[in-house]
Amino acid sequence: VMYLVQAAKMVGNDFDIHYYTSLAQDIMVAFNKCFLHKDTAQYGTGSQCSNALPLFLQMMQDADLNEKVFANLIKDVEAHGNRLTTGDVGNRYLIQTLARNGEHELIYKMFNHEEAPGYGFQLKFGATTLTEQWDPRQGSSWNHFMMGQIDEWFFNSLAGIRTVEGKPGMKEIEIRPRPVGDLTYVRASTETLYGKVAVDWTRENGVFALKVTIPVGCTARVFLPNEKEPKIVESGTYSFKK
Repeated sequence: VMYLVQAAKMVGNDFDIHYYTSLAQDIMVAFNKCFLHKDTAQYGTGSQCSNALPLFLQMMQDADLNEKVFANLIKDVEAHGNRLTTGDVGNRYLIQTLARNGEHELIYKMFNHEEAPGYGFQLKFGATTLTEQWDPRQGSSWNHFMMGQIDEWFFNSLAGIRTVEGKPGMKEIEIRPRPVGDLTYVRASTETLYGKVAVDWTRENGVFALKVTIPVGCTARVFLPNEKEPKIVESGTYSFKK
């Protein structure tokens, strides 16, 4: 519904803006009345999916409650040995909710192992495509993209490639890499209407080195780790160290 509000704003349709804003509020109230347990600050069954979905969709207006639900989500991940319990529907919302709240180290812990559930197990087992279930021995499809939601975190967070908010089309780009754990390098690129955007970073002996390529006609805001002020660059290839 909020996407309909955004679309209405783009075309200046005041009636639809009011109608869908009011509808979104009604849906939020009804959803919370039905599924929110205020006494425990959890939604539905309290599963990772049950809590991640309303957090991602911003279904609550109480900032204090939002923090408590998120804290419960973290506790559940940790209680399961830093493992996810979501399925193909909830995976993306769990990963992105953690990422939006800066829990990149936790995401890395969740997948930096060779057990199921996790991609490491599939690699160890010899899979060359994503399987439908975490354990490919379960007999389901061996070529299924439903567990591919981690790819968004690879590009948006590890490599840090994203469009500037409110500026769709990748004409204005943000590069904000998030080094985590014991990772020593990340390389990623994506094609846009204007050409290729590429990021290549390494960590060695305490030095973070970043190389970025920005296509012709685009500008980028480049944030080095733990820096608040971006470096503004035009098209071309640039190198940075910290």
